[in-house]
Amino acid sequence: MADTKTRPTRGGRAARIAARTNPPPVYLNTLHSKIGPIDLLGPEGVEEIHNAAMTILETTGIEFRDPTALADWKRAGADVQDQRVRVGRDMLMELIGSIPNGWAYHGRNAERSTRVGGRDTVFANAYGAPFVYGLDGVRRPSTLQDAQNFFKMAQMSQAMHVPGILPVEPQDVPIPQRHLDLVKSALTLTDKPVMGSVLSETAARDTVEMMRIVHGEDFIEKNVVVAALLNCNTPLVWDETMLQSLRVYAAANQPCLLTPFVLAGASTPASPLGGVALLIAEALAGLAYSQIIRRGCPMVLGVALMGVSMKTGAPMMGSPEPGLMNLLVGQMARHYGVPWRSCTMWTGAKTPDLQAGYDSANTMWSVLLGGCNFVVHSAGFVEGALGVSYSKWVHDAIQLEGYHRFFSGLQSEDLGSILGDIAGIGPGGHFLGTDHTRENPMHMNILQNNDSYEQWEAEGSRNADLVGRDAAQKMLDTYVKPPMPDDVAGALNDFVAKKRAAYAN
Repeated sequence: MADTKTRPTRGGRAARIAARTNPPPVYLNTLHSKIGPIDLLGPEGVEEIHNAAMTILETTGIEFRDPTALADWKRAGADVQDQRVRVGRDMLMELIGSIPNGWAYHGRNAERSTRVGGRDTVFANAYGAPFVYGLDGVRRPSTLQDAQNFFKMAQMSQAMHVPGILPVEPQDVPIPQRHLDLVKSALTLTDKPVMGSVLSETAARDTVEMMRIVHGEDFIEKNVVVAALLNCNTPLVWDETMLQSLRVYAAANQPCLLTPFVLAGASTPASPLGGVALLIAEALAGLAYSQIIRRGCPMVLGVALMGVSMKTGAPMMGSPEPGLMNLLVGQMARHYGVPWRSCTMWTGAKTPDLQAGYDSANTMWSVLLGGCNFVVHSAGFVEGALGVSYSKWVHDAIQLEGYHRFFSGLQSEDLGSILGDIAGIGPGGHFLGTDHTRENPMHMNILQNNDSYEQWEAEGSRNADLVGRDAAQKMLDTYVKPPMPDDVAGALNDFVAKKRAAYAN
């Protein structure tokens, strides 16, 4: 093991101030929701959507644009005509019946491990934006340094359970080598559960090999250490790149978030019921195929839902219909007994302004009230998911702590002692000095400004964007890299160097 001891810090007043102003993160456990989930439909409504999804798969079918997948489906007994696969409902339900309804999700530090499924929810990082709004507030193409910064911030965040793999798309790294830098950065800069690359079949294989180096081959054969995000091309197409990656991860017993990317009203009907029937059919087809690859491997029914402006055709976040659809997807996932994934905290706004706040809150509430198990894009997205703002990332991450507190529900309390406080204080008093108040402070968002106008003005009239950028800089300044055993770090470095040289030729 690497020597994790550090040199003694200097004592005195400066050290005490630093300890108070830069305390280490107090990590929040997996969110075990005690509120909801909301079921919009009765049994008849669930059966209606199920039958509609089955009808789509049995009659219209779905394209699997990959020769290996087509051969696999044909051997399994599906109706395969050219690239179109039609699956009978009995066969499909038998396949998805072997998917676990939950699983432990391991980080390389066991204390950071979490759970997915049932009433358990994890928050995961932003994913895939080509632009950033930097610490100076200026929009520019994203870089590897930005991706590494967001890994560091995810490590420092109390409520971000999963740092992800692609918080932004680094434009300064050649595509064939990009996944090597991202996976290595995620594994070394964080000790939380990570996600895997789906850039190509090669990238997926390299990801799994790097996980074996860090966690051990025997461990990952029986445990989840990485999850991969795979998008279906709605409507009704699974493409070769996604299916190649699915085979790699499923064969290694690692889950994929099998996700139709929905622009409601464009890629699906402008109907919550019809749109959900379509995306459920697409996701179930992917889930069923994963079980042809390896029975019992964990998987996640995914969805990425947004509306479309009927004025411009641009994506809209935070609108009511996708919120209703998320509630329906959650209910259908529970019907099938599988975990589900969705997206939140995104906006079409270009700065952390009022629109960004409304959009982000509106998307998160419906997802959590729907009982979502794997929440992706939990911080930072702006510009319709094309950009990640450092400032908004921090504001969103702090909001996650509030959501965690709310959905954790009521805590047990001794009403008898509280009645004693009420009797002791009596009319006209206050409760600020009671033991109960000191021991149970109200949750406080440390970035919100509740000062008087005069004090806010005297301190520079700072808006949310400035406050968030300063907070992001502070997170990076106080980041502490989690230790990794020297032999593991060396093996990881050697693997990356060897692969980088091979891909450069």
